[in-house]
Amino acid sequence: MKILLYGGSFDPPHNGHLNNLRAAAERVHPDKIVVMPAGTSPFKEGTNASGALRLEMCRCFAALAQEPGMPPLEVSGWEVAQAAAGSRNYTVLTLEMLARENPGAILYLAIGSDMLLSFDRWREPENICRLAHLVVIARDECDRRAIARKASWLKQTWQAQVEIVDCPALPVSSTEIRADRARCREMVPEKVFAYITAHQLYF
Repeated sequence: MKILLYGGSFDPPHNGHLNNLRAAAERVHPDKIVVMPAGTSPFKEGTNASGALRLEMCRCFAALAQEPGMPPLEVSGWEVAQAAAGSRNYTVLTLEMLARENPGAILYLAIGSDMLLSFDRWREPENICRLAHLVVIARDECDRRAIARKASWLKQTWQAQVEIVDCPALPVSSTEIRADRARCREMVPEKVFAYITAHQLYF
């Protein structure tokens, strides 16, 4: 069984996230996708929306499972629950949990190119490489060259298995969405926009 993990702050989730996850899934053909909103990211001071709200907004990813050829998709609140219990989130702990709960499964971790380039500063990067294949989204040719160099270094250093996925970037970011209500509607799935509006998030 192959499981593809896609994590992030998702504050909020947007069309670029769905585009990246679709590309990663089409590359590795997992049997299941797990979307995991972060509870407390080690790389950020905090999030604007609570873990519970971001978890609900991530339900928008379920639409991908309805597309032809896409596998079942689960939105997991495990990291949000860990943060609520006072634990800081680290990807290595999430992968260890998935490995325990799915013995024998091959794990894949989908990340952006910026995350790969800073990967050696993550907690226990060598164990992440042992636990999962890295599936890296390359957004342009210049991006891809930098990723290839880093992937080669990770292979030599920690025997990392890295899949590079070419995926043209959509002009959207969570930071832009939080700053520009006028553009928000066109940058997020309809259900996410309805949730942002109903809960008066960001604006």
